[in-house]
Formats: sequence, structure tokens, C-alpha cells
Amino acid sequence: MEARARILVLTEDSGDQAQPTIQKLLKEVFKLLVDGVDLNPARIKLEPLPQNERARLALRGNQWKEHAPTREKVLLLGAIAAQLAQPAGFVVFHFDTDRVWAERHASENRQKFEKSIRDGVRPFLRGEMAPPLNPLPRPTLTAEQIEAALGRLLILSPCWSIESWLYQATKELLAYCQEQHTSDEHIQLIESWARDRTRLDSVPKPKKVLESCVGAQHNEALAKAFPAEDVWYAERSFYESVERLRACTALVKALEP
Repeated sequence: MEARARILVLTEDSGDQAQPTIQKLLKEVFKLLVDGVDLNPARIKLEPLPQNERARLALRGNQWKEHAPTREKVLLLGAIAAQLAQPAGFVVFHFDTDRVWAERHASENRQKFEKSIRDGVRPFLRGEMAPPLNPLPRPTLTAEQIEAALGRLLILSPCWSIESWLYQATKELLAYCQEQHTSDEHIQLIESWARDRTRLDSVPKPKKVLESCVGAQHNEALAKAFPAEDVWYAERSFYESVERLRACTALVKALEP
């Protein structure tokens, strides 16, 4: 069966749960984009970088934002370009906004993504640069094809952090919290997030707020319980990311059953 989309899924989070968490959230996004979406893994391939790929080092922490062209950063940009140069190639890049919703436009991370990653990939697509190790044949793309390829470089960017989305699984979140302690303050807080789905995007560092009980220990499980449609209706950063992917007509077409 021929793949309709090969999606390189990148995340700045380096924990063991990071990749399955992002992939699960991405599948929930796809369900909102297309009714009856076909998520057969033979047709819609979600592909992380290999564990032994040095480009993974450039994703950790703040490394991807650095302007300095380290070997790892060059490898990362080359891997993204190679994926986008394929006709069915997409890249979804997760990074945290590190700002509350009201301040999202001032996010340094969003600005640096455009300059450091999107603009950094362009010379590879032009054939002006090649990765320093195991270089692939340089693509010969027209200017129009290059812009179309860059349009398939998509982002998931929660406000404040990925926990701003994951903590929307409030029933499960409360259960994990109460496994550790009984805190009326936490109960009231989580219940307020359940009543108003817009609130979490206005919480600075939500992981720190529940650091004593939940933190990032259960991210993969919370992703499995993520109430995607309810959070989308709140029209905050998850809605913004969904609609950003919806604007990629090539992706929507690939997802159609």
C-alpha cells in the first residue's frame, strides 16, 4: 500500500514519553481535520528521527533555536529538507511557546523557529547546502516547488507548554493528582480548568503548578485521554495549531479517506 503522507514528527522534548505523546496528539488533530480520516500507518506514516541520528541532539532544549551552525543543527536542517523534498513528505515540529495565550505574538520561540528552522531549511532545498555526513543528492526544485515544500513544514505550538494541552484531560489529571496528595487548592484549580477550557492557556508554567503531584510523569497517558474536540472549541492555542495544519491543503488531501 502506497503511503499518502510521510510525516517526520519532531519535538523539542527529549523525555521517553515525548514522541508517543506528540504522535497521539497529532492523530487527534487529524481527526478534527478530516471526518473519517484514514490513519492506517501504511498510508499515513508518522516517522521520528532514528534514535542514533545525531540531528536529534539539535532538538534538545534550546539547541534548535541557536543560530550557530553546529554539525547537529546542519544535520537537522538537512533531514527536514530531505523529508520536504519528497512529494508526500511533511514535517510537524513541536515546540513550546513559553508564553501565555495573550502574549503568544511576543514568543521568542515562534520568531526563532521562522528564522532558525524555516529560513535555515531553504538553502538545502535550493541545493546550496548538503548535510556534512552521508549527504543525499541535492534536490533540483523550482522556486515554486521550494515554497510548496516549506508550506509542508508545520508546527504545533502550545501556550505555555505541552502540559497546557495535556492537562485538559482533567478527569485523569485529577486522579493522578489525588494519588499523591489531597489538595483542595489543586482540586479547585483542576475543576476550574474543566469548566472553562480557555483557562489553561493563560497559566504560566502549568507543569510547575502541579509539580508536586503530576508534573510530566503521565504525559503519554494524558495524551490518550485528551478531549480534542472540547479543547478545539475553546479557540486557543490548540485551535490555532489545528487551523494552521488545516491551511495546508496538501496535508488535508492526503488525510482524506
